[in-house]
Amino acid sequence: MNLELETLNRATHSRWWSLSVASVATLVVTPDTGQLSIALPLIISEFDADLSLASWMALAYALITASLYLPCGRLSDLVGVGRLFLAGFVLYGLSSIAAGSAQGAAQLVFFRALQAGGSALIMANNFALVTALFPPHERGRAMGIAGGAISAIGYTLGPVLGGLLTHAFGWRSNFFVSATLAFAGFVVARFLLPAESYKGSSTKREPFDLTGALTFAWSISFILFGLATAQKSGWESSLVSLTISVGLFVLGFFIWWEKRVSFPLLDLTLFRIPAFSLGNSARWISFVVMSVSILLMPFFLQLAMGLDPLHAGFLVAPTPLAMALLAPLTGWMSERFIPEHLCASGLAVTGVAFVLLSFVSPASRSIDIILCLTLLGIGMGLFQTPNNNLLMTAVPRERLGVGSAFLSIVRSVGYSSGATLAATIVSGQLAASGQTSLQILVKQLAAGSGAIGLAAFLRGFQLACLTAAGLCLLGAAISALRVSRSHR
Repeated sequence: MNLELETLNRATHSRWWSLSVASVATLVVTPDTGQLSIALPLIISEFDADLSLASWMALAYALITASLYLPCGRLSDLVGVGRLFLAGFVLYGLSSIAAGSAQGAAQLVFFRALQAGGSALIMANNFALVTALFPPHERGRAMGIAGGAISAIGYTLGPVLGGLLTHAFGWRSNFFVSATLAFAGFVVARFLLPAESYKGSSTKREPFDLTGALTFAWSISFILFGLATAQKSGWESSLVSLTISVGLFVLGFFIWWEKRVSFPLLDLTLFRIPAFSLGNSARWISFVVMSVSILLMPFFLQLAMGLDPLHAGFLVAPTPLAMALLAPLTGWMSERFIPEHLCASGLAVTGVAFVLLSFVSPASRSIDIILCLTLLGIGMGLFQTPNNNLLMTAVPRERLGVGSAFLSIVRSVGYSSGATLAATIVSGQLAASGQTSLQILVKQLAAGSGAIGLAAFLRGFQLACLTAAGLCLLGAAISALRVSRSHR
């Protein structure tokens, strides 16, 4: 009996140490975008480029990661999640060094695309690793730490770390620090992951669905490119209509192919599991509304309230900070209470936060903004980890990699959809007032004019917040459906 207890304690101790691999992986990838957003002005200046460089860097990263998430998840099911983690850390580290040594804008975009490949290998399998390591009675806390708290901390620290590194050592140091973290992650993964993580979860040798991987990559790339173009050109653009139509057509072919192939890239029977299909619907809504806040709040704080970027950064920090603090707690709660109730409550609280944000104005006090954004973070903190736990617990063990990858795809598409939604609403209000774009409004306000355009932006901001609130209520209704009993 003592021997059994000692073996159990050793296994418990080992898996909590293995959790550090998922935590390091999250910390490698999540600060990345924030760091580069601070460094971009210096990068553009050194390479004598314009803002199109920033657009290409962001677009290349988004398209590559979204295209590779699903193939990477399937590969982890076939060859083992540990192998994918090691390969991801190596690719991310080497491409970061190359990006930090780039001698031109084209080189930087290319190496940034390679970085995205490493990121996909790492992040596609994070939830799969946690789900495989931890039993249900510990899984919520583990996801709350690696997927919730560490993720929120990484997003919060990104701009701060980027500012410190860029100021002290130049913009290239951001890439070199990312490379150092990636190689540290490789060492941690090599020594702390259990031997089982280097084996595929399938009991028989299955072929890789290359046709499915290629068609999925094309479909998601066309759709995301169309959404990104719509943010700038509007839905009237023929390019937007063409790319999204092609993307949807190829996606239809992908679904047709997956139904008839013996060993599909994406097992469509997963969507027969209510917890997986409904949970991902609510998850998509959560990232849509978060993207609305992420895109519009900095403009509101700097254009409407006249704050400088530093003060604006401090004011938006309460949202990820509240999410980071709540994630381990809500992970523990999801192990002991009905997760659907937590998810529904979280999106309902988020909806209330957006309603309150729709009432803010240029005369609002900073404390009013902080309280609203803190409430927003509390709502998302209540939702995210229980939703992740609910989704991954519903996935069969032999499909954990694909299930984890699909969660990452939903996040990418949700963020892109939310940004397009917010841009469409605000652009519509600006156009109605005779303004052509938000960029022109920024220049007008800098020149001391633009009062009409600012009023239009505020109307668009209010409408976007109310739309987000409505989506939150829809997501709360979806989340409230009891589905966990069927798989627990």
